[in-house]
Amino acid sequence: MLQTVRDLAPYLRPHRWKLVAGLVLIVVNGFFATLAPIIPGRAIDEFRNQTMTMGRLWLYVAAIVGVMAVAAVAMVLVRRLFLYASWEVQFDIRHDIFKHFTRLDGGYFDRTRVGDLMARLTADLGAVRMLAGVAVFQGLNTLLLFGFTFYRMFALSPQLSLITLATAPLISLLFYLLLRVVHRRYKYVQEQFSDVSSMAQENFSGIRVVKGFGIEEREVSTFGRLNDEFVKRNLALTRVDGPLNPMMEFLFGLTMALLLLVGGRLVLGIGGDLTVGEFSSFVFLYEGIQWPMIALGWIGSLLQRGSTSWGRLKEILTAAPAVGDGEQTDYSLREIRGRIEFDGVSVIFDGVKALDRVSFVVEAGESVGITGRTGAGKTLIVNLIARVIDPDEGRILIDGIDHRCFPVEVLRRYIGLVPQEPFLFSDTIADNIAYGLPEAPTEELAPRVLAAADLAQLTGDIEDLPLGFDTRLGERGVTLSGGQRQRTAIARALVRDPSILMFDDALSAVDTQTEARILEGLAEAQRGRTTVIVAHRISAFQNTHRVLVLADGRVVEQGTHDELLALEGWYADMDRRQKLEADLEAA
Repeated sequence: MLQTVRDLAPYLRPHRWKLVAGLVLIVVNGFFATLAPIIPGRAIDEFRNQTMTMGRLWLYVAAIVGVMAVAAVAMVLVRRLFLYASWEVQFDIRHDIFKHFTRLDGGYFDRTRVGDLMARLTADLGAVRMLAGVAVFQGLNTLLLFGFTFYRMFALSPQLSLITLATAPLISLLFYLLLRVVHRRYKYVQEQFSDVSSMAQENFSGIRVVKGFGIEEREVSTFGRLNDEFVKRNLALTRVDGPLNPMMEFLFGLTMALLLLVGGRLVLGIGGDLTVGEFSSFVFLYEGIQWPMIALGWIGSLLQRGSTSWGRLKEILTAAPAVGDGEQTDYSLREIRGRIEFDGVSVIFDGVKALDRVSFVVEAGESVGITGRTGAGKTLIVNLIARVIDPDEGRILIDGIDHRCFPVEVLRRYIGLVPQEPFLFSDTIADNIAYGLPEAPTEELAPRVLAAADLAQLTGDIEDLPLGFDTRLGERGVTLSGGQRQRTAIARALVRDPSILMFDDALSAVDTQTEARILEGLAEAQRGRTTVIVAHRISAFQNTHRVLVLADGRVVEQGTHDELLALEGWYADMDRRQKLEADLEAA
């Protein structure tokens, strides 16, 4: 718990004056809230002694109303200060986590389920907010209320106060033992909630696949089992969490019985001297701390849940990206011309070399094609250039400088990447194309968006839509066909005017005729920039300066399109097969 407080201190520090003001108001509330029970006791004694007058009665009534009004106003302000601060803390933590997400490498998201991340950003973050706001506010309020109450109790009767305190060790012991179990079981509940959220998210994203295979019932059954386990774990938590309040109520009732026995003897003059009014004030004070005593269990539960949830959020914040700026980074490097050199580059996964001592040079402004069998390492080369991953052996030079010397943000700003599986946002087509551009008024971005769409052979398709470029896409761009999504991603890469343009099998979702038109349009866009084209279709490489053929992570053939056809190797064989397939389709 202390570690959690230390971790949250930077988030609480900007709100320290709100918290200090809230603490002062809690003191005010505690003083006046515990003063109120004293007033009726004194009135009762005056009634008993027959000294009460109507004037004094009105004075006592006014005193009670005034005292409680001050206590109530103070509590309203306390709640506003602490709860506002807790919402701001939640905002700051959510902002930091999202910002950290953008810095993590792609491998982190490959290893972590989206549903689990969403569960942490909702349920766990909510629990941390309750810890930083409600638990802290109620905890401080309870402690100060106890302090003021016992001060006034001892002033009335030390004997009755000692009896009240006698239950404290028993409460503390049972409280500690139950909270240890609560902590463990709450963690199990949150882990299962992550599993439920992950399956729901995957089914929502893959609903077309689920319906296509007609396995809705199977998915419902699997989700039901996960949900049943979630309910079981919650019930297990409730069996421990539930007894906290009843236990406190039982101890309260037991203590009240003892107070009545001992206090009654003192009022009767047996073993002491206590007036009826003083005994009444003592009972009123004890009733006033009934809720704080019961709330101890609730506050403890909030503290345990918040601490556990913070641990889960901290796992995200402490996750280090595999790729990022480091000691080699030279922040004076701000531009890239586009020369690429691989010098003995190897990438190793689980002891197996996915790339094995690959070396080649692409001069600035040249175009290179990369092809080979599935799994040969084509996409790895694209990921290495963009620093999605770093090589295990060898060097990658950009403009003659080790690419790890460039700030990651600068390197990627000068790269336009079209991935094999394009991702489009639930936004307009125009905003999707302009995604990588600095924010600016729509009328300023429109000419660049239209030019990029023309190069990607997309304009004709978009103009057929009722709202044109203002058409809002469904999730992941489902409004468009596969080819249209791919061309939108191409336009998004072109609109940035990058020094290095990379296509990772980006033309796989379009037919050969559309591919030819796109490549013809790209001939203009490729001028003056380095272009890397990864593809299976040999026709994509007819106008590239050079082609690399990969097999088992090595470059086995390289040369121009015509030179590789003359070699009569794998490249030439694939060219003949693809031409034959095209002829058969045409027939």
